[in-house]
Amino acid sequence: MPCIILLVAVMALFVYNLVFILALPLVYIRMQLKALKQPDYGKRWHERMALVKLRVPADGVLFHVASLGEAIAASAVIQRFMQIHSDVAITITCMTPTGSAYIQKTFGDRVHHCYLPYDIALLQWWFLSRVRPRVVVLMETELWPNLLRCAKQRGIRTLLINGRLSARSAKGYAKVPAITQGMLRDLDCIGAQFKSDAQRFTELGCDAKKLMVTGNVKFDVSLSPRQSELNKALRDQWQLNRPVWLAASTHHGEERKILKAHQKLLEQIPNALLILVPRHPQRFDAITIQCAEHFICEKKTAIRTAPNSDTQVLIGNTMGEMMQYMSLADVVFMGGSLVERGGHNPFEAACQKKPIIAGKHVFNFEDSYRLLSEYNALIMLDGEKNLSTSVSSLLLQPSKRKQLGDNALLCQQASRGATVETLKLIQQQYQIASQSASLLPVALANTAL
Repeated sequence: MPCIILLVAVMALFVYNLVFILALPLVYIRMQLKALKQPDYGKRWHERMALVKLRVPADGVLFHVASLGEAIAASAVIQRFMQIHSDVAITITCMTPTGSAYIQKTFGDRVHHCYLPYDIALLQWWFLSRVRPRVVVLMETELWPNLLRCAKQRGIRTLLINGRLSARSAKGYAKVPAITQGMLRDLDCIGAQFKSDAQRFTELGCDAKKLMVTGNVKFDVSLSPRQSELNKALRDQWQLNRPVWLAASTHHGEERKILKAHQKLLEQIPNALLILVPRHPQRFDAITIQCAEHFICEKKTAIRTAPNSDTQVLIGNTMGEMMQYMSLADVVFMGGSLVERGGHNPFEAACQKKPIIAGKHVFNFEDSYRLLSEYNALIMLDGEKNLSTSVSSLLLQPSKRKQLGDNALLCQQASRGATVETLKLIQQQYQIASQSASLLPVALANTAL
C-alpha cells in the first residue's frame, strides 16, 4: 500500500511539472501584458527561471512571502530572528514587484533577495543549490510541492508560519489529494493561525504532531514611532477638517460599487471625502479616469500641499502608505470584500482605533472578522446597497465611531502574541536543523569505519 501511495504521488508530481513547463510560454506572455501597465513585471525574468546571481553563505534561513501583504506581516518575525541570529544569512523571496519593493526598502542589503523561481523541480533544485539554506520558512498559504520536495531531498527543514487555510482553499486542495498529502508530508512543521485552520490541515492528511496554533502575526501590527510621525505630519499638512472615509485595497469590480455609494453619501454629507486606494498599482490610472467621469478627483502624487477643498475623491496612487491613509480616515472600508477576493487584513485599521466596515466576502480572513464581530468592532454588510448608509451612520455619529474603534483596538490587543510564538517555532526548527548538520560528519565517519 505505501508503494502505491508513493507511485501515485510521483506520477502526480510528474504531471504537475509537465503542465507547468508547457504553461511557461503563456506565463511569460501574461507577465509581459502586466508589464504594459506595471513595467516591473517585465523585469528580472531570469530570477523566476532560477538564474540568480546570489552569493549566499550556506546554512542560512530562506523566508518566502507571496506579495506585499505577506511581506509586511512577516517583517517583524524576520527582524526579530535577525536580531537574535545576527550571524545567520537571511534570504527573502517573493512573487510580485510590490512585495519586492517593500523587502528592499525595509531590509536593504542586510538580507539577500530575489524572486522565488517558478515551481518546476529542476528550477527549485538549482535555486536551493545556490542559496543552500538550513531552513525554509513559508508564509500563510505559500505551499509549493516541488520546493518542498526538493528541500526534503536536500535535508532542509521546512515550516509554514501564520498558516491559513480557508474552507474554500481546503476544498481546492482536497481535489488533488496526491499532491496535497505529499506537500504535508514534506513539511516538518505548521504554525496555524487558528484552531479552524489546524483542523482543516488535519482533515487534508497532515500529521497532528506537526501542527500547533500560534495565532495570526497580523494581529501584532502596531504603529512604530516613525509611522506615528509620518501620520501626524500628513494630518497636520493636509488639515482636512471634514468627514473622510477610506476604501482600502479595492479590487476590480469593487470601485464601481464604492463610487456609487459615495455618490449617495454626498447627497447627505456634501463635504465628505473618499480616499480610494486600489490594491494593484497597474490599475491606478484606470480608476482615476473612472472617478473623473462623475467626481472632482485628485491623485495623491499630484498634490503639492493639500487636497483642494472641493475634491470629492482622492486616489491613493502610492505604495506603502496605507497606514497614513488610515490615519486620515474617520471610517475604513476594507476592500476585497464586496467582490469574491476574500478580504484583507483589518488589523492595520484596528491598531489605529478605526471603525471598520467590510462586505461579506472575507473568507481569507474569516476568523479575524469573526473575532472583530464578537467584540462589536465591525459592521459587516449584507450587500453593496448598505455601504452608503453604514458609512453615513458612522460619519454622523461620533460616539458610535469611537465605540467601534475602541473595540477594534481591544480585540487586537487581546489577540496579540503570535509573533513571539512564531519566532519560537522558527528557532526550534533552526536548532533541529543545526543539530542534524553537526551530527552529519560523525554519521559519515561511522559509515566509513
